[in-house]
Amino acid sequence: MIMAIHQPTPEEIKEKIRKKKRQKKYNLPVIGHFADRSVLFDSIIQAHEATHIHYTLIFESCIGKIHSAGNAIWEYKKGNHYIKYKAYYINHQDKYTRFSSFG
Repeated sequence: MIMAIHQPTPEEIKEKIRKKKRQKKYNLPVIGHFADRSVLFDSIIQAHEATHIHYTLIFESCIGKIHSAGNAIWEYKKGNHYIKYKAYYINHQDKYTRFSSFG
């Protein structure tokens, strides 16, 4: 007996992306340090739209998993969220994995 595998519809995929982008970690202020200046963005999503660098790469750069994304160094604007996310992902660094590519 052959079992059918559910293929998500384009609408389901778009809803998953919208849900992911609504997460708090992507809607916190970040600072991008480019070669000649530093720019403050209201959220990672806003930085993604302005620079066209994938929002997951910016997030991983903010928490220190990767050094830089798109020839810029990224960091959260200092605050309680900075301490919360930095500490959480440093403590759980071995478990944190990305399951999909950026393509």
